[in-house]
Amino acid sequence: MTKRINFEDNIFILMVRIRMIQDLLTLDTDPDLFFQKTLDDFEFIGRCLELLLGNLMENQRLIEREDFLDHLSDVEWQFSQVLVDFLGSPGNVSVLRSAAVQEQMGRLRDRSAERLKIMENTGRSTDAGLLEPVVSSLELNELLRGD
Repeated sequence: MTKRINFEDNIFILMVRIRMIQDLLTLDTDPDLFFQKTLDDFEFIGRCLELLLGNLMENQRLIEREDFLDHLSDVEWQFSQVLVDFLGSPGNVSVLRSAAVQEQMGRLRDRSAERLKIMENTGRSTDAGLLEPVVSSLELNELLRGD
């Protein structure tokens, strides 16, 4: 049984979660309360982006696929930026970083960069495919003739 994925809503919620982390990094929050949850959120968002991209790559006949890839690419870029901000932030939540956390964030950042490249290359290959006619001129004439 094929499961229907609501890409639009999933992408929206991921963007909201990323904005929440961005806000967390700028506020004066208690790291004992929010540090582990923030790390968990980073992992969760990374997994979701991976799954959504995988589903979009598999569903090449999805009508709004290009739009979803564009939106997912925007969210992925925001995710990569918040990872960089977290690694470079002197804020309260990020002060508890250890070598293991640095490694974890670096891994998430590398995976994010890989996904961005995949989306960029997918967009290019799809654009190139648009130059080829879907229906030949002979077939189009036959269809329009209406006999």
